[in-house]
Amino acid sequence: MPLADDDEALRHHVPFFASRIAAQLKVSQQIGSFSNAMPRWIFSLLQFFPLSLFASYAFWSGVPSNERWVEAFQIAAIAGIIQLIIVLPQRLPMNRLVLAGNIYLILGGLAALTGQWWYLQLYDQLRESAIFISMLLVGVVATFATKPGFIAAVRADPAKARRYSIVLLGATAICLIPAIVFEGNRLWSAVVPIIALAVFQRYLATLANREVRDAVG
Repeated sequence: MPLADDDEALRHHVPFFASRIAAQLKVSQQIGSFSNAMPRWIFSLLQFFPLSLFASYAFWSGVPSNERWVEAFQIAAIAGIIQLIIVLPQRLPMNRLVLAGNIYLILGGLAALTGQWWYLQLYDQLRESAIFISMLLVGVVATFATKPGFIAAVRADPAKARRYSIVLLGATAICLIPAIVFEGNRLWSAVVPIIALAVFQRYLATLANREVRDAVG
């Protein structure tokens, strides 16, 4: 992972980051209204947009330069912040995997903005594994500190939600294996495992909610 190594990069990117936050926050309310009317399956496909934006912008022309890598984190962090503004106020809890991905990007963007290159060096060492570690940390907190759990099953019995959330934690830990084995190959180290986790999370949440409906029926 390339990194900027002087204060000149920091001075260049602070106004870049701030101007985009100001511009994008002006339209966040309109986007939020649009998302409420959006079919759920389409909205689900868009949830990982910030991560996709980060990878696409950073690697569009091959191995990114220092400046492009920093800008990719900043742009994706803005997208992640806007998504949080849109999704968090909604009735249903936010997908924990998406939340973890946004936290990963926002922390990276803040590190780039404030010149905390040591933090980006940590990302460089962990590579794709950093995303799944973020998911594990968010998953542990969500599993043991919230009723919907890691699976975000708001209608499920809390005990069942926790049990299925522990299963999802195990699956997330397993995803560290391809992240390490296929390090550098974005398709097999990140894209495929993240899609598999998202599908599995949806399945577990549906299963937990269905058990509640069956018990009531």
